[in-house]
Amino acid sequence: MSIASHVACFGSALLDFVYPPHCPVCDVWQAPDDRQPMCRACTSSLLAISGPRCHRCSAPLDGLSSSGSCPNCVHWRDIHFDRALVLADFSGVAGDAIHCLKFSGIKQIGSFLGRQMAAHPDLRSELAALDLLVSVPLHAARQRERGYNQAQEIARGLADCLGIPLDDGCVRRSRPTRQQARLDSSERAANTDGAFAAMRPVAGSPARLGLVDDVLTTGATLSACASALTLATDAQIIGLAVASPFR
Repeated sequence: MSIASHVACFGSALLDFVYPPHCPVCDVWQAPDDRQPMCRACTSSLLAISGPRCHRCSAPLDGLSSSGSCPNCVHWRDIHFDRALVLADFSGVAGDAIHCLKFSGIKQIGSFLGRQMAAHPDLRSELAALDLLVSVPLHAARQRERGYNQAQEIARGLADCLGIPLDDGCVRRSRPTRQQARLDSSERAANTDGAFAAMRPVAGSPARLGLVDDVLTTGATLSACASALTLATDAQIIGLAVASPFR
């Protein structure tokens, strides 16, 4: 090992001694060999959902109603994406991780969440069948304020892990919108209606396109963005999200 490598290792060890790494989600100190953005316990909790899921929205099938319909997506109407693939329930670790990504400036959590999603056994084969990824854009003013687009960071992790391209110049958010979290379902739809515009044809003429966002709640944002994308591609559009508040 070179002198420079020894110095780098010593510097890293000294930094860990003075400022031990901790998980931003649960605030627990991480082991010296655990250098991921989230600790192993939080990552394990993030990946906890396993087994059969709704083919349309990815909700666990143990939540099916007595009628056999999925209570999570039975209310979806006029959705412009074909289906959704979601990693986790938007509660506990998933919700806290996304909060850290969006509001605490911990940018690296985004690509980490994307990589975890790509590797999940429930989703891996369907994600691997995608030809292209597009992230839901932020309005320019919101992105300047935050410094990055959280959906784009998640998409980068997915793209790196899956080995498929990411095209983020084909659609833009043409007007600012209110924060969706404070709106009901009808207000969410009105808030995002016409908020996106296709800029050019999607690269590579993909057959299956993954449209990436952080959270899928009513589907209004993904649907509005997918609607704009239909002017730029005839690909099947699959909504991708880290989390959803499964009903």
